[in-house]
Amino acid sequence: MLNLLESSRVDASTVPPHVPAQHVIPYDLLCASAEHDDPFIVMNSLRERGRVLYTPVHFSSAVGAWVLTRAEDIRYVLQNPQLFSSRGVSGFSKLLGESWDMIPLELDPPRHSAFRAVLNPLMAPARILQLQDQIRASCIELIETMRKGKDCDFMAAFARPFPVRIFLHLMGLPQELFDQFLKWNGALLFSDSLQQRVAAAAAIRDYLRGLIAQRKQTPVDDFVSAAVRAQIGGETITDDEILGICYLLFVGGLDTVAASLGFYFRYLAGHPDQQRRLRENPALIPDAVEELLRVYSVVMVSRFVTQDLELAGVQMKRGDCIAIYTTFASFDPLDTPQPERVDFGRSPNRHIAFSYGPHRCLGSHLARRELVIALQECLQRLPEFHLAPGQDVTMHGGVVFSVDRLPIAW
Repeated sequence: MLNLLESSRVDASTVPPHVPAQHVIPYDLLCASAEHDDPFIVMNSLRERGRVLYTPVHFSSAVGAWVLTRAEDIRYVLQNPQLFSSRGVSGFSKLLGESWDMIPLELDPPRHSAFRAVLNPLMAPARILQLQDQIRASCIELIETMRKGKDCDFMAAFARPFPVRIFLHLMGLPQELFDQFLKWNGALLFSDSLQQRVAAAAAIRDYLRGLIAQRKQTPVDDFVSAAVRAQIGGETITDDEILGICYLLFVGGLDTVAASLGFYFRYLAGHPDQQRRLRENPALIPDAVEELLRVYSVVMVSRFVTQDLELAGVQMKRGDCIAIYTTFASFDPLDTPQPERVDFGRSPNRHIAFSYGPHRCLGSHLARRELVIALQECLQRLPEFHLAPGQDVTMHGGVVFSVDRLPIAW
């Protein structure tokens, strides 16, 4: 592990003078794993280095970010937006030299609360229940294609296409756009080329602006039409605000579910006893999903300090960035008994895989439903699967931890 971290060493000369040297870890946490290494193991190995750390590299801040390793500190930051702001945390509009917000992700109360009141019903359990048949049908179609062979790269065959299909349905878009959307998403989130990221960000923006204009002229029963009709304080929201809503749905809806599925199926492929248990007791699957959400909390979120303050004994300055890796909360032994144990019957399960506080994930009900249905149908329709011998599983860390390639066989 030390060799891996040493390979991620970065220049620490940009660390601000108010950051004590003993808190600095000179590693790029956005590249928290080498190609074949588990980013969760890498990140959790840092816990012993301290309660509050500092990394010189962060995508939202040129001078790095504080990193919290205790669940209580993470919850405190996420629940106090007056001290820790979400404005500008994604940086996608900045890529284009623009200033629109990803909504509601990059809004603070009270504006954030006003938008959540409008958007929550669009992602409420009752609304997601209406999508359940379509979710299951898309899932089954992909599985039936997989079953024609005896092995596959699970990421390419199922994990990535599954949420994209649901997104297209939610947005009222034809499935013919599947390949293009997947290409844009990959370039935006995973390309090492800034030019490719900017091009993808612009292409997504242009497409969504065109779609918004189309829905204004001819509304249908979809998410975009609902956003176009939305009002805040009796006033129709602006085109930039509609764009911010749709852009967040694009980024969040296509990547996090795919990333989660990759880690879940990697775990089940490597633990045949646990896989068999779920096959024999499918009623356990919803609780198993909750535990896998905890064990594989894939998302990093950020906040900016709004005033000079002290947190966990460390002095922070206004404008400092805090990188919140949800996996640190999931594996805090002071918060979760025996966190390293994967317990499908864990209760209570206080994970924050969908964040915490006012910014708790808007799409959590949809994500849960997709994950549960994926496990239900795959375990029912596929024979017992295992990691394909002689082939590599590749993963990466970053803003969203993910599996790049998952060869399985049955």
